[in-house]
Amino acid sequence: MSKKVSKDLPKEVKKIGLRLRQVRKELGFSNSDDFAYKYELNRSQYGKYEAGSEDLRISSLINILEKIDMSLNDFFNKDFDGL
Repeated sequence: MSKKVSKDLPKEVKKIGLRLRQVRKELGFSNSDDFAYKYELNRSQYGKYEAGSEDLRISSLINILEKIDMSLNDFFNKDFDGL
């Protein structure tokens, strides 16, 4: 039986996850499960995105941001640069 080896993802994927977590907390959600349920996202997949352990397609990011009424410009703002 082989063990699943996670691929090396670019560091920016981790930063996107950290920014998603930051935005979620700014919206008042203490955990990713509640956020995922509220916005009808796959709970497990969203958790992986926040952890930076799963590659995030740009269309998936746009879908998340549309649900919370946030633009890409607002997401990739100075807060993103500081992560």
